[in-house]
Amino acid sequence: MNILEKYGFDKDEIQEYIDNTPPKMQNLLEKHLPLVEVNLKYIQNLGIATYKEIFINYPDMFLMDASNFSEMFSKYETEELIEKLNNNFKLVEYL
Repeated sequence: MNILEKYGFDKDEIQEYIDNTPPKMQNLLEKHLPLVEVNLKYIQNLGIATYKEIFINYPDMFLMDASNFSEMFSKYETEELIEKLNNNFKLVEYL
């Protein structure tokens, strides 16, 4: 998925994504690339430094409808959410 370089992923991070994501999910993400990009851009622009870890470990999240994806994050106070996710990206499971 070459598009990841556009979002700051280095070769090791892209390889980690490839190694950890089943081929069927990779194909699905590529098929819905415009949606994935909107969601990836949203989380990156929020200022969440762990957006790469979130994408690598929870790629299925990025297939959510863009409005539902942003709503999931906007339910919380932005600064507090960013701080918590930057400290522990796995908290994204509980949003």
